[in-house]
Amino acid sequence: MIFYFSATGNSKYVAERVAGATDDHLIFLRDAIRSRCYHFDVSLEKRIGFVVPAYCCGLPSILNFFVDKLRLSGYEDQYVYLVLTCGSATGDAAGQLGKLLGKKGIALNAQFAVPMVDNNVTAHKIPDREEIDRRLDGAEEYIDEACRAIRARGAGDYNRCQGALPGALTAASYPAYAFGRSTKPFVVTGACIGCGLCQEICPCGAITLTDGRPAWTKPQCVRCLGCLHRCPAEAIHWKKPSEDRGRYRNPRVEL
Repeated sequence: MIFYFSATGNSKYVAERVAGATDDHLIFLRDAIRSRCYHFDVSLEKRIGFVVPAYCCGLPSILNFFVDKLRLSGYEDQYVYLVLTCGSATGDAAGQLGKLLGKKGIALNAQFAVPMVDNNVTAHKIPDREEIDRRLDGAEEYIDEACRAIRARGAGDYNRCQGALPGALTAASYPAYAFGRSTKPFVVTGACIGCGLCQEICPCGAITLTDGRPAWTKPQCVRCLGCLHRCPAEAIHWKKPSEDRGRYRNPRVEL
C-alpha cells in the first residue's frame, strides 16, 4: 500500500516506479480525502509507503491532514517508509512524519529522497527542457536505490538530500509554507478558457468556477501550484503574470 500526493507528476512518477517494483497498490491522497476514506485494513500488507514532495523542507499540508485522520486496522509493525521528492533539500520532513505516525503508534522505519525538478515558481524559474531531462535522468539512480531497499525492507536513513543541519533547515524554511498558504496571491488573466481543470484537480476544493472563471473560495490551500502549472492556457499566476517563470509537468508520467 502506497499513499502518495503529486501535483505536477514528480511524486506520482516515483510512486508508480516503487509500486511496480513491489507490487503494491497506489492510493492518491486527493481522492481518499474527497471520498472521506481514512480507514484502511493493512492486515495483509507487507509494506506501507508514503511518497510526497517536500515543501520548504517539510511535509505538504495535505499529508498532515490525512495522517491526522488516518486509521490503520491490522497494523502489526509492518514496514513503513517515506519517499520524498525535492528540488534540493528535504530538511527534517521525515522527522515530521515520524512524529505524526508515532502519535498513532506507527513506527517510520525508513526514509528516502529523490532530487527532481523544483517547480516552485513563486521563488524561481523552471529550467529549460534540456536541464529538466538531465535532472530526471539523474533521479533514476535514487529511485532504483529506494526500490531495492524497500523490497528488502531496509531500515534507516537512506536520504542523501536532507542538507546540512536538517532540523535547523526545516525550522528556518517551513514556516514560510506553513503560514504562507493564502489563496489571495493567485490571479487569473484574460487567457482563461473556462475549462474547469483547475477546479477539478485542486486537492482541497479551494477553487470554484464562477461565470466561467476560477475563483479561490477558501482562504488557504495546499499551495501545490498544480492549478498554475497544469492550466492549458497558462492563465493562472502567483501575485502577478509570470509567463517568464515557466510551467512544469513531469513529462515521464501521465497526469
